[in-house]
Amino acid sequence: MEVLAIAAVSVPVRRVSPMTRLDDNREFGNHYAMGDRTRVQGEIVFPNNIKELRLRKQLTQAQLGRLMDPPLSESTISKMESGERRLTNLQLADLATLLDCRPDDIPVVSGRDEPAGVRRWQRAQNDAVRHSIESGAAATGYVLAQLRKKYGRTMQQVADAIGMTLSVYHRVEMASRIIQHDEIEAVAKFYGLTANRLIAMFERRARDNRKELESGTPPERLLPRTPRALLKEDGRWGQLGAIERYAMRRSIRYVGRSDASAPLPVFGNLISDEGGSRHFAIDRKSAVDEIAPSDLLPPRKGAFLVRNFSQRLGFLLRPGALAYVDPQAPVALGDLAFLVRRDGSADAALVVGDGIGPLRFKMYNPDEEMPIDDPRIAEVLRIGMLILP
Repeated sequence: MEVLAIAAVSVPVRRVSPMTRLDDNREFGNHYAMGDRTRVQGEIVFPNNIKELRLRKQLTQAQLGRLMDPPLSESTISKMESGERRLTNLQLADLATLLDCRPDDIPVVSGRDEPAGVRRWQRAQNDAVRHSIESGAAATGYVLAQLRKKYGRTMQQVADAIGMTLSVYHRVEMASRIIQHDEIEAVAKFYGLTANRLIAMFERRARDNRKELESGTPPERLLPRTPRALLKEDGRWGQLGAIERYAMRRSIRYVGRSDASAPLPVFGNLISDEGGSRHFAIDRKSAVDEIAPSDLLPPRKGAFLVRNFSQRLGFLLRPGALAYVDPQAPVALGDLAFLVRRDGSADAALVVGDGIGPLRFKMYNPDEEMPIDDPRIAEVLRIGMLILP
């Protein structure tokens, strides 16, 4: 059954011999990757000075990994140094201690770091983007993402159906992993296609990509999504380095114990201006209420605290934060919650909906939505309060 006419938006591929319908059963992965490589260089999402700081301390990657808490493999440290892997806030704090530097010394920031170092990371980012396109990974990722959206599937559903982990399938859609022949067959079966039909979609997208590259289209515009580099110099990205540094400094700042006996004033109100328009204001001279700290977490049977380690909500709910949950409280639109799956894994999610249909859980990195009554979910825990480290 013919399913999808992929729009002719391009994502370039390596210059190889003219593409065929592969009736001779050559594998798509070999046809593009030329050497059976399943992994291509991933997008650089965290340009950093870790390697230079590590060498200054005379540590190998393996040694630095063993010193981390919890320990990390040598390959994980390598991915961090190459910028392909982001750091959690806790890892950032740990690295700063081990490398004897400030946390905000670790990311590369344009305008602060040496121009030569910044240009090196910019070249590395451009090389990674182009290689992702020329290897065929970008064409594959675009087609798979379009199919998934057309059929209303989540990444998790596709990954489960074809026997991949979510993280591996995410890399395929994000153009940092080449899809293999047996995986093409599994995806094709999932969408009711033949393998040759799916390969033809990949190849059509790849041809369009080459034409776009030859016409001067910037490579990053041909990826399944726009790269999240920190080194962009245009108006949209110019301040991102400073924002990242500020957020990281806040994320590892610890607060002391407060006096539980003293009530806290509450500020924040809606006020009207002379024209009758209302806006939100925080007037520190006029408290609207007082709340004792002991009242913020009222003792309730069955309530408890959760130390969050999920990264699915990013800065909205950082790893290391404490969350107060009440298993008896129902979730509503706009709530934060933990979902506990029947396999024992858990994640943080945002409750979304259109106000009419059923509620859904929304997660990020990768983007994913799932119904709130998904049979894989064993328990939902509404977050009543966050205590950020």
